[in-house]
Amino acid sequence: MTYFEQIRHLYGIEKQERFGFDATEIEQPLPLVLKEYYLTLGKHDAVNYSHNRLLKPDQIGFSQDEYLIFYEENQGVVFWGIKQSDLALPNPPVYGNYSGDEMNPDWHQECATTDGFLLLMAVYNGVLGGLEFNANSFEMVPPETVAYVQNTYVELKEISHSTQRVFTLDYEEMVSLSFNKEGNCTGAFIGTNDGGRFDKMLDQLDIEWSYISLEDEEL
Repeated sequence: MTYFEQIRHLYGIEKQERFGFDATEIEQPLPLVLKEYYLTLGKHDAVNYSHNRLLKPDQIGFSQDEYLIFYEENQGVVFWGIKQSDLALPNPPVYGNYSGDEMNPDWHQECATTDGFLLLMAVYNGVLGGLEFNANSFEMVPPETVAYVQNTYVELKEISHSTQRVFTLDYEEMVSLSFNKEGNCTGAFIGTNDGGRFDKMLDQLDIEWSYISLEDEEL
């Protein structure tokens, strides 16, 4: 599956379903892959706007240091963009500015490709509310649980980092684990659109959850 097909599978979006902007709304020249995404999935709320946010076409613009900004963190602190010099590439790398200050940027490569970055954001958004069933923990995760995830799930190494690793089971279940500089797991985020799978995940993952979406249904 392509990254876009993986996003569709994770969110249960049929191949023929279109949640895109109209071509006339996209005035800024965009790399081929990014434009395709805007035209096919750009308006899907759960995928793009449940936590971090894909910028609407009329919000896209250049930073002072010539990055085309098209995605922002949910609190507006981190921004992601593509170097102006890379815009002619069909599927260029994506960089994140983590400084919180456009005047003193701190850019780091987030993903080697645009479509990989869009999958990464779909995962983050999914485990933080975009998927129907989700849970998160900001407590230390036992090493045995980390080992279980590593042995049971497939790591998406192309979109993982040393401090945030992403795992999947058939793109039906997602797990994202946070690590500190010492290699200890300091947080966990899970999500799926399948209630049965979610119950099994909760049973098998020995984690002290900070939030479980099912608890909202009980209120």
